[in-house]
Amino acid sequence: MLRIKDIIERLDEDIILKSVLCEENQRIRGVKLLTDRITVFDSDILYIGRYESMINVSGGHYPMNVMIPENPSFPEHPDIEKPDCHINIVYIKPDLTAEELLNHVTDILVDQYSLIERPAALFHTIIQGRGLPYIIEIASELLGNPVMLGDNNHRLLAASDFKEVDDLPWMEYRNMGFTTYEYTQKYNFKQWIEKTAQSRKAVIGSLGEGYKYKRIFCVIGLEQRIIGHLAVLEYNRSFTDKDLEITEFICDVIADEMKNSQNSGYQYNWLANRFISDLIQGSLTEPELIADRAKRLKWRLPDRKYLIVIQYNHYSETFGLISFIRESELFKSSGGELTFHDNNLIFITGCKQSQYITNQDIEPLSHYLKQMHMIAGVSQFFDEIMEIPVAYQQSLAAIRLGKKDDSVLPVYRYEDYGIYDMLEQIKEQKNLIRYCHPDILKLKEYDRNHKTDYLKSLYTYIVNMGNLAASADELYIHRNTMNYRLAKIQELISVDLYNRDCYMTLYFSYKILEYISR
Repeated sequence: MLRIKDIIERLDEDIILKSVLCEENQRIRGVKLLTDRITVFDSDILYIGRYESMINVSGGHYPMNVMIPENPSFPEHPDIEKPDCHINIVYIKPDLTAEELLNHVTDILVDQYSLIERPAALFHTIIQGRGLPYIIEIASELLGNPVMLGDNNHRLLAASDFKEVDDLPWMEYRNMGFTTYEYTQKYNFKQWIEKTAQSRKAVIGSLGEGYKYKRIFCVIGLEQRIIGHLAVLEYNRSFTDKDLEITEFICDVIADEMKNSQNSGYQYNWLANRFISDLIQGSLTEPELIADRAKRLKWRLPDRKYLIVIQYNHYSETFGLISFIRESELFKSSGGELTFHDNNLIFITGCKQSQYITNQDIEPLSHYLKQMHMIAGVSQFFDEIMEIPVAYQQSLAAIRLGKKDDSVLPVYRYEDYGIYDMLEQIKEQKNLIRYCHPDILKLKEYDRNHKTDYLKSLYTYIVNMGNLAASADELYIHRNTMNYRLAKIQELISVDLYNRDCYMTLYFSYKILEYISR
């Protein structure tokens, strides 16, 4: 920052009448208009205004820097200009208004900031392209403390060369190279990750009692997305406010390096995220190009694939979620992929061609999401990578339609709601009721007039593929009662209930009515 005497030197000499500098080396970071309402003065701000605004502070001991753009017609006021008052006053000729003078001083400060930015840009150019480990070592030298960088999957990309640090969380992360679920539960990083994710600024935080070192947390942002995290440990020297600015600058350099580097450990994650985003957004449709990019990523996904979309409330929740998924059997057995798109976590998993992912397979994830108050949607299985956009929309549709149900589930499967998705799309063009079988409408009307429940009994019978005993058990009625109901239903409608070829038509009609009623 410029000193006040530097600012005076850069102003035209012919406009300055007089200056009384009690603290000529006082540094100035900004300029404001002086008004009668100002009662508290910042010591590093230069105030510009009329002399009348100074009268109320005569004789006060304020850390003030003032420019008065007029030739005051008043007797000498030695109480204002006493050295022990800590007041710097510059009297300017009356040709300039306060606004004009403010613009002059602002230009001087802006020019100074430009000079500061040039060496920063040079520094940026020098270290760019040298790789993340090199940047982290330079960052550690600048900050005088250990520095560590992780990607948005919470895998360690680089750490400064501090052999041993007597901080257990720091050394655990460094030695493991990634965060485990146990790690995320043991240490309280969540609040600080969320704070810096929301503000996109560096913040200083503590893990609480028992941990003597503070940390600076800052996210790495690129194209409106968070792609990594930087942490600085207050180990060798205490933090200063300037350290926050340096950390944010380093994060900007890292963001460019992570985007452009061909050799860093981040490159795979970046390419995978870009690939999936391009597929979902429809900017990548050529089969040959899709196959080529998948080959470069060396994907080893199973033949039968599923895409799971997990919606989270705050970015900090992904800290434990990613670790949990990475340690799950669903991830390990399938060589799964994790990435982010549109504030959703995307998990691609799968199984052998002859198998299916069951509710039992998803149960551990479902239990975790329920505890964390998060929800997910699971697509139908698909075979080709180019089907990822459809699978993504199916997962979102499962969440949207599933949330309309009375029951609140953590995981919704598209196979349970696919028919509603189809009906939703048909509804936009035509009246759905026309697709219902007439006998189903007749049965619904009979139930309404006679307070019976024949329609649900018929649906249960169809779902159980004509199994009388299973249908009775599901409805909690005796088998004879079920037999009676079927006989009565057969009297009311013309369809042969014992001909399974008609089951799909009746089932579809029931689902239309169910959808309309919702």
